[in-house]
Amino acid sequence: MRIGIIGSTGFIGKSIYAFLKSNTNFKVTKFASFYKYKNKWIDKIIKEINLNKPEVIINCSAYTKLNNEKNYLKKLINTNIYSNIIFLNEAVKNNNFKSYISFGTKWELGNTKNKVPLNLYAASKKANDSFYEFYSNNQNSIISLKLFDTYGANDNRDKLMNSLIENYKNDKTLNMTEGKQYLDYVNIKDICLLISKILKDVKFSKIRGFHSYTVSSKRPIKLVNFVKLLNKILKKKVKIRMKKKYRKNETFYPTKNYNNYPNWDLKCNFEEELKKLFDK
Repeated sequence: MRIGIIGSTGFIGKSIYAFLKSNTNFKVTKFASFYKYKNKWIDKIIKEINLNKPEVIINCSAYTKLNNEKNYLKKLINTNIYSNIIFLNEAVKNNNFKSYISFGTKWELGNTKNKVPLNLYAASKKANDSFYEFYSNNQNSIISLKLFDTYGANDNRDKLMNSLIENYKNDKTLNMTEGKQYLDYVNIKDICLLISKILKDVKFSKIRGFHSYTVSSKRPIKLVNFVKLLNKILKKKVKIRMKKKYRKNETFYPTKNYNNYPNWDLKCNFEEELKKLFDK
């Protein structure tokens, strides 16, 4: 199966590429990097889609800046909405095209108190679903995966988990909030296994049309309790100072409307994976 990966330089895309590359059943191609081609990125990927004619496209790209100024909004719409439409429009011209898999965010779902997307990034991701429905049919499948909190090895993103790890290893104190918000962690290895499962179903035509799924552990944990867990299982204490202000839109209530991919569940042991990241 020929697979093209968009956004292969980020944590999610890079991990999926490495995982699929090790499997001889897939011919995996990295598509052009936005950071390299900038304004020519979309045109470059269009050429690559037409040249490689992938049966499956996995789009891991995203613009995540939380800013409502004009220039940021333009980049947000171009990267998160417009490019998706263009890529799909090109992909479906290929008679062998089978599936388009993209990644959204749990923030699209709001929370138990409010179902409105939590920010503009989430709104831009959610806006794609209407286009996905339009381009899907009985011959292909378009799948939108709503990622919850992701973590794992070789993650260099500016994320809370990584800040905790860095400060823990350097014996420094991390400033954070009082920790009343909820987290829902899924290891990148489980995400890779999910993609593998979806690709198998695509190959044997077990999934068609548009589908939206959450990628959740279904075991949300308050940040303050997460820190308590770390202090319980690690070799030393995590040093924190609870004085930071919360973000404008924070998830103080756990998302409960889960709809994970059928017959997929976590394989990684959360506590064991944490020990590997913090103490090794």
